[in-house]
Amino acid sequence: MIVVFSLDRDGFRSASFIAQSIGRDLVGISTEVSNYVPQLRLIGGEEEAVEALSSMRPQLVVSGGSRKDLGVAARVAARLRASFSSNVLAAKLQGQRLEVERPAYGGKVKASVSLELPAVICVSGNDSSPDTFPVQVNREHLPVRSKIRVLERRVRDSTDLRSAKVIVSVGRGIGGKEGVELASQLAQVLGGALAGSRAVTAELGWLPPDRQIGISGQRVKPDVYLALGISGQPQHVFGMRESKVVVAVNKDRNAPIAEEADYLVVADALTFASELLRALKNELRR
Repeated sequence: MIVVFSLDRDGFRSASFIAQSIGRDLVGISTEVSNYVPQLRLIGGEEEAVEALSSMRPQLVVSGGSRKDLGVAARVAARLRASFSSNVLAAKLQGQRLEVERPAYGGKVKASVSLELPAVICVSGNDSSPDTFPVQVNREHLPVRSKIRVLERRVRDSTDLRSAKVIVSVGRGIGGKEGVELASQLAQVLGGALAGSRAVTAELGWLPPDRQIGISGQRVKPDVYLALGISGQPQHVFGMRESKVVVAVNKDRNAPIAEEADYLVVADALTFASELLRALKNELRR
């Protein structure tokens, strides 16, 4: 039995596509109804998901790749003493082992990893469309035994970077939170979304984690990707290399991002963003 799991719609779709490529004996665990599996168990949240997946003791769990999904999947893998892999791009069964492909060296190559069953894998987001089924839905009300206490709840940013046509993305070179605010205004004028590198999101905290582009963040492919003060490390490039047009602004003409850019502007990112925003606002006033 293969169990498909995710707490969000896009994650469930991506996980279902990979799961269907492996087999058809599928059961889904999710918080909302989906017809990508023939049987679906609806649960209330993360803790119920952990209990449901652990109690089923499946040979394979195919999970979405969001932060919440990763957290649940890792806990289930520990409970089941199962093999675990994240950022999976493709998978297939070879006897009693699961062969998976995942990015390596910042996404420059694909690595093949062999996992013993049982296994838990988290898939990278993809745009593929899995097959649909007449679905049988059961609602679960499971007792939970978690020792986790909720200390704070935060409303998640509703911006979907994956559907944005224009993305203004910032790195350390934007200077600080004032520069980030300037980039945010620029994104609004351009009708786009604001994002950032790992340094800006995970390390400096200038932007929330869900705005991170890269191998440990989101993969995007906008019409225009404006990179302000981003050096262009491989893990970041992995998340934006499918952009149609890349405009990079960096003081260092030899920065790695230059190799990915269709247009390179050798300038201070903060100064460039300020001048571009002023020019755009003047144009809108005409």
